[in-house]
Amino acid sequence: MKQWKDQSLYSEEYVPKIMPQTIGTFEMVMIILLYMFTVTNPVATIGSGAAALTYWVIGGVVFFIPTVIACAQLASMFPHEGSTYAWTHKALGGFWSLFATITFWLPGMLVMVGFAGTATSLIQGLNSNWLTQPWEQGLLAIGLLAFSAILSLQRFSVLLNLVKVTAIVTYSIILFLGLAAAAWLLTGHHPATNFALNNWGLNSGNYGLFGIVLIAYLGIDAPFILAGERKPGFSPPRALIWGALGVLGAYLVVSFALLAVIGPQNISQFGNFSVIAVIQQVFGKFIANIVTVGILLYFPIFLALNGGIFARLLMTASIDRRLPIGFASLNKHRLPARAIVGQTVLLIIFVALAFLLPYIIPLGKPADLNTEVLTITLSMMTLVWSISTIFLFVDLLIFRLRDPIGFARQRIIPRPALWFAIIVGPIACIAAVFMTLDYSPLPQMSNSQWQLIVGGLSLVCLFFCAVFSMYATSEAAWQDASALQTDSTNSSF
Repeated sequence: MKQWKDQSLYSEEYVPKIMPQTIGTFEMVMIILLYMFTVTNPVATIGSGAAALTYWVIGGVVFFIPTVIACAQLASMFPHEGSTYAWTHKALGGFWSLFATITFWLPGMLVMVGFAGTATSLIQGLNSNWLTQPWEQGLLAIGLLAFSAILSLQRFSVLLNLVKVTAIVTYSIILFLGLAAAAWLLTGHHPATNFALNNWGLNSGNYGLFGIVLIAYLGIDAPFILAGERKPGFSPPRALIWGALGVLGAYLVVSFALLAVIGPQNISQFGNFSVIAVIQQVFGKFIANIVTVGILLYFPIFLALNGGIFARLLMTASIDRRLPIGFASLNKHRLPARAIVGQTVLLIIFVALAFLLPYIIPLGKPADLNTEVLTITLSMMTLVWSISTIFLFVDLLIFRLRDPIGFARQRIIPRPALWFAIIVGPIACIAAVFMTLDYSPLPQMSNSQWQLIVGGLSLVCLFFCAVFSMYATSEAAWQDASALQTDSTNSSF
């Protein structure tokens, strides 16, 4: 245990003193339920029929459950602000902790771009005359990002209450979808999918679903960035167990409802509106309209929550002098205002370039180029985040090997389950990387072009993260040495 304590961070003591203690076990369960589930995610898997359910189960077993196990153990041992940043610092030291932080933060930002785009497409689908031009869609996405930033700058208890309400609304929609599927079948309708056993199998035509499923299961460590704001009695394992069960059940229920009522042949016709189409087909347009409002409510709340979470990651690293100290600046509600505003400005610039630049520089049709940019961006997010997630299992392994006796005293997970997570989890992360690169989702781009562009840009991002981590680590070491020298000089007088 001594080796781990020698790697303590200033933020471990400082954050609980300055941040409101608002996160209990129930609050964390609600955050996980909201953060880890998006009702539109299963839509992309339904085209492969009953095999979609197989992939959701396999992805849950070989990736989601291992990450839950790793987070439960690490968060119980070190319930500090920053999650992967704090855990990796204790396991591997300053450079790797900052590298893990940047490769964690960057996909978190790209997720916000993707969610703003998804929300825009849903609003556009409400009326075919709305948002017909990419620049209009871009302005709406920018508006959503700005609104979410304003929301995340308010008192965190307010946002937390909105998270709870939105989580309840979202899982009520899931309940309605389950009831819709049951009612559809019990009233004599034939399922829209052939559920024969031979259609549940894996084959070369559908193995790309594994990458899609793993994208949905990424990020269970993100809510634990808030661990330094915990209430007394906060239990990470309990929060993870209930949250994970809810997320796994939700993806299976929504997938089954889409398969039973819409089916793989019709899913492309409705797109992200497939969930609403299920409700309308069974319960009518009035209920479907209510569900639409509930789904749209999810996106600004998620964006505000995600922005606040990852701003705290910057804040924590800043407190420990790994990043500019300005990111630790708090507003009157004790929230990292400069970090929230700074990352929002970067996101708005990125979205403006993605949606508006094609009108300035003639690189092709604006709509086509916009789609390409967003698709490549989200694929890069998958690659970088998958690599960042590997640190969870590496940290766990290092703690186990470095101090087996101390680790055994704090172990809360059965030994076989821990080794299952340590071995299987990284393999699933690497598989997600290869499967994302293997197949181009853009018809106008060949697989080889896709691999070159997405793989190349992802390597550039990782190289930048490594160089920045080395520079920031050396700068922090220089500042510490300078401060020590100053103290020594002052004490001599």
